[in-house]
Amino acid sequence: MNERHEVSPTENIALAQAKSSAVATRSLPRWVLPAIGGAIFLVLAPLGYVSALGLLTTLTSILFYVVVAQGWNLLGGYGGYLNFGAAIFVGSGAYMAAWLNNAWDWPVWFTLIPGALAAIVVSIVIGYATLRLRSHYFAVFTLILTFLALTIVKNTPELGGATGLFVSVDNDISSRNLAAMFFYLMLGLAFIATLVTYSVEHSNFGYALRAISEDEPAAQVLGVKTVQVKLRALVIGAALGGLAGAAWAFLTGYIEPTGAFSVKVALDIVLVCVIGGLGSWLGPLIGSFFVVGLEQFLRVTLPGVDLFGMGLPNETNRLVLGIILIVFALFIRRGVVGLLTKRRGKQISV
Repeated sequence: MNERHEVSPTENIALAQAKSSAVATRSLPRWVLPAIGGAIFLVLAPLGYVSALGLLTTLTSILFYVVVAQGWNLLGGYGGYLNFGAAIFVGSGAYMAAWLNNAWDWPVWFTLIPGALAAIVVSIVIGYATLRLRSHYFAVFTLILTFLALTIVKNTPELGGATGLFVSVDNDISSRNLAAMFFYLMLGLAFIATLVTYSVEHSNFGYALRAISEDEPAAQVLGVKTVQVKLRALVIGAALGGLAGAAWAFLTGYIEPTGAFSVKVALDIVLVCVIGGLGSWLGPLIGSFFVVGLEQFLRVTLPGVDLFGMGLPNETNRLVLGIILIVFALFIRRGVVGLLTKRRGKQISV
């Protein structure tokens, strides 16, 4: 990013200290984590041709979470702002794509950019309304906005109201080829989202987010334009969420308010990033495979388990994931990626 000539001397001090804090967390050679990320995408690339339909659907769901979680990670992971509003951006993109398909018969490829733009517009409104709030006030407000968005869409007849909207796709394609098409679409979006997050992590913009996360008042005193930096992170994350939402609308073929603005999706995104590793471009990639894969496994196996003569309810998988979240929050705070790196030196203090 060409920001170096625009920053003030005091802001350079804050960014340099944030950069030194980030470097101090490395214990592996620089190439190891990019090699892991690249290997994941290389392994995934041929699976669209050789996987069974069930596995292909699961992998597509995992990649959907990778895209949204990478976007959430910018403000939530690097910036330290707990955000429960990820579903708003996914829902905005999904509804824009579904509306364009219903009104103008646009295919999925034409609706991706409008879906991202819709999420960006919504994020700017939300950003100016919330980004001066801090800590749990911001988190609670984003949760309230998720319910507000759901209520607005549910009461808008042009968007199908509570019934929702159907989305049509090309019927000439077989189910297997259609699943492969959406798999590669999500794979491409996940790759782009990961590149974006990697670039942010190694830029002054990323160091400014880290400075905000460590001590926002001090970063502000040293010249970091905190509100602008947070708004930029929110907008980029929203664009990625909108892209994923637009593709998801066509993948499911039908959207309705409760599913599109689901709090469960918002909570799962947080879970993915906490378990994978907050503030790391590799964290959402690993966390999505862990959380979505485990959730799918538990959903299939737990209903058949007989525990002391009693069957386990379907919601048991959520209980297991909740326990895992508590364990990570208490004992493995830097997530799976944190187990691969070693923190050295002190936390940044500007």
